[in-house]
Amino acid sequence: MTAFNEYQGATGETAVYPRHDALPYLALGLANEAGEVAGKYKKYIRGDYDFEGMRTSVVAECGDVLWYLARLLDELDYPLEKCAIDNLEKLLDRKQRGKLKGDGDAR
Repeated sequence: MTAFNEYQGATGETAVYPRHDALPYLALGLANEAGEVAGKYKKYIRGDYDFEGMRTSVVAECGDVLWYLARLLDELDYPLEKCAIDNLEKLLDRKQRGKLKGDGDAR
């Protein structure tokens, strides 16, 4: 078992949310935490943090993003590791075909 899948399994021990609304709850949580990453960086641009302060804050928020992503995929019965591999394979294929830039999923 990989670290990704071990992590995904372990997140269930700290999962507290309504199971009947798990997917919308987790999708909203993921969006919220990603927004917090952006907000920390925005405050760095504004001058509220030095680089190390921003880095510490962003890294902490990325952990929350990872938790929500792992839980969402778990509720969808999809391994976090497979999601990571699938995404990397997609991007490497786009790179090989010279399609990293541009719009749309079907590049």
